[in-house]
Amino acid sequence: MSDLEHHRRIDVLAIGLFGLAVGALTLGVAQLGGISDSNKVGTLVIAMIFGGIVQILAGITDIRYHEQLGGTALTMYGFFWLTVSIAKLVSEGTSFHLDMVLFAPINFVYAAFSAVMVYLTAYRNTTLCMLHIIITITFSSTVLAILNLIGETIPGLLHIVVGMMAFYHAVASLTQAFTGHQLVPLGPPLLHRDRLISK
Repeated sequence: MSDLEHHRRIDVLAIGLFGLAVGALTLGVAQLGGISDSNKVGTLVIAMIFGGIVQILAGITDIRYHEQLGGTALTMYGFFWLTVSIAKLVSEGTSFHLDMVLFAPINFVYAAFSAVMVYLTAYRNTTLCMLHIIITITFSSTVLAILNLIGETIPGLLHIVVGMMAFYHAVASLTQAFTGHQLVPLGPPLLHRDRLISK
């Protein structure tokens, strides 16, 4: 990659994480009752645009930069937000009222996907790894809420934590890309590839 191409690159992860932050915080506040049910359609639109479309666009760009890990994560999480939001909008706006159990399998699969991402992001930095730990727990708690084993409070609180951590990482990534220095600490990688290769 030439120096010119390197300087033209933008920090796509920051964009995707800003989208995740907006979507997760909005959903979390709604789950905790801070946004009334009369605004449910608006909440779903925000989740669809920021959690879905923004992450997908960032992921596609990351893939073009040959960043497989970031590109895969951003696009797959983006398609989750987009799919669930559209399905819920259809349920709200038409006579097709979808049963919440419909969303249990997709949340279960994404909990497993996020657990794998915990391991992979441990090679990046502590904050990103911790974010995926919380995301894994959030998906798991959402499955329990869908099955009426717990209420919406725990998933709501976890979505707010996800949103705050995503915002923190986005700011850290953006400031580092702009200044060249890690002004907002992300923590060191928890795993190292040289140790993996030497085994």
